[in-house]
Amino acid sequence: MKKIITILTVFTSLLIISCKNEFLDKAPGVDLTEDNVFLTKVNTERFMATIYRYAVHSNLRYRTQADLPFSGVGATDCIHPSTTISDEGDASEASFVHTNRWNEGTILPTNIVNHEDFRYYIRWIALRQIALVIKRVHEVPDADDAYKGQAIAEVKFLRALNYMEMLKRYGGVPIVDSVFEPEVRIEVPRSSFDDCVKFILKDLNDAIPVLPPVQSASQTGRATSTAARALKSEVLLYAASPQFNIATPVFPMANAADNKLICYGNYDVNRWKLAADAAKDALDYALANGYGLIYDSANRSPKDPDNGTVGPLGNYRISWETTNNKEFIFNYQGGTNSANGITNVGNAPMTFINPSCFGSFWSGMTMPLNFIRKYEDTLGNVVNWNGGGTDLMTKYRSLDPRFKQSVTYTNAYHTARDPIAQIFNGGKDYANCKGGVWIRKYIPRNATSGNFVMNDPLFRVNELYLNYAEALNEFYAAPTVEAYAAVDTIRVRSKMPKFPPLLTKDQFRQKLRNEIAIEMMGDDHRFWDIKRWLIAETDGVMKGAFQGLQITRVGTNPNYTFTWQPYTFETRSFNKNMYLHPFPQTEFLKGNLVQNPGWN
Repeated sequence: MKKIITILTVFTSLLIISCKNEFLDKAPGVDLTEDNVFLTKVNTERFMATIYRYAVHSNLRYRTQADLPFSGVGATDCIHPSTTISDEGDASEASFVHTNRWNEGTILPTNIVNHEDFRYYIRWIALRQIALVIKRVHEVPDADDAYKGQAIAEVKFLRALNYMEMLKRYGGVPIVDSVFEPEVRIEVPRSSFDDCVKFILKDLNDAIPVLPPVQSASQTGRATSTAARALKSEVLLYAASPQFNIATPVFPMANAADNKLICYGNYDVNRWKLAADAAKDALDYALANGYGLIYDSANRSPKDPDNGTVGPLGNYRISWETTNNKEFIFNYQGGTNSANGITNVGNAPMTFINPSCFGSFWSGMTMPLNFIRKYEDTLGNVVNWNGGGTDLMTKYRSLDPRFKQSVTYTNAYHTARDPIAQIFNGGKDYANCKGGVWIRKYIPRNATSGNFVMNDPLFRVNELYLNYAEALNEFYAAPTVEAYAAVDTIRVRSKMPKFPPLLTKDQFRQKLRNEIAIEMMGDDHRFWDIKRWLIAETDGVMKGAFQGLQITRVGTNPNYTFTWQPYTFETRSFNKNMYLHPFPQTEFLKGNLVQNPGWN
């Protein structure tokens, strides 16, 4: 097997220096070094906080790279959420938003770090910090065994989280579970996909019985057994999916022996059973420990006034807007109010940031008609958008209630700062709104400025219901009662009709994939789901014509109506090698790295 000199070796001296300086918050009058981290429990806790900073990623991730050194991305670079890579969305400013390079098919090993995986190097720093805790936490003299055991369980969860982020991007990667010394040449082979899955699962199985089901308010954001079970569900779902649960990968390696790095090398239906069991275990455990769907029968389908005034909150919107609600299992907690913080400005349309930015370089996220078509009407029927129409507001009112709770549309209330959206030809919020609506999920309605902090969940309860339904349907010959019940629970809370009975396995699969797209919109799932299902090359998904709505206001106030017409705003490219990320060119040029197929 070819070997890779891991980036831990390359960065060892750098990491040792860093661990003695800026990576660790200092206790008053104390310089935290690798040695005195483990002299007191207080120092160890400060180190744990630093590890969380480096080990937990953001799903929204606009400019979060500016908070962390060694990301390979500058503070002014623009990383948008993965929403803008798939049919979910489009970054309204095409030139400087790096995720648009995916849509052009111009991703390369030389630009992968700052065009999507800006945490590539950060992860290895986190992994070294994690290995230090596992190796040395037993030395802390004033910490009891329970604390030490939980610290190890927390960092094992974080290690599993980081390996999962690499697994879905690259397939098998080097497994590193120890601390290397500086100036010692270390060669670690790139492990098989199978071995990486087993490594992740071992860490999670070690952590699950030790971690608490929930954390106290003062420990919000720390690992829990519920989060570890949710991650286990996700790992096994991906492992069972067509991209990896396959005899020959969709784009094989040049050397057939290396295919095991990027897939199992066989199809095994029992992998879906493992995924179903893990999802059921995580869901049952979550529900038993106070987690659950936001479900108020009075809030299933709110009636928005569509005149710039605040309407009632719906269940779906409450589930993503309210802070630390019971549907959130594990959140990124790094939000700040600064422009370089986790959250805010790049996810909002330009005129909702600052009206003077009209026509400037700022970029929000618009939803293409390709994705709008996925919203059924309130009776569960496919909606016809062909040919245009004369009453856009009636069209919007006919859609799944989650549509209006996810986007800012013509005449919608946006925020306290910008109450009414002028999304029509000549309106201030129409420029670059190629899809015809702006994605507003996670933007709080009470925002009074263009700078705000958004919730940033990595795992939610709704995901577990959908994981369970998908895995059950793929394992059995026909949809089961339990699969129907899981997906119907999600739909009914938003006043959508249950799935029709007597669907075939394939019909259920197609409807469920559509449901996953709608329910998990904007949650950093769609881009990865498209790839694990091997549907990226389908016209209008990540390739081909992308359409939007041209909107015209007609009539006079207060009797305005809005006409709409579909149009194609761009044609996207997708190359088969893009199912997997390339390893960065700097790593490949070391000479020993087995690059992913199609990227040499």
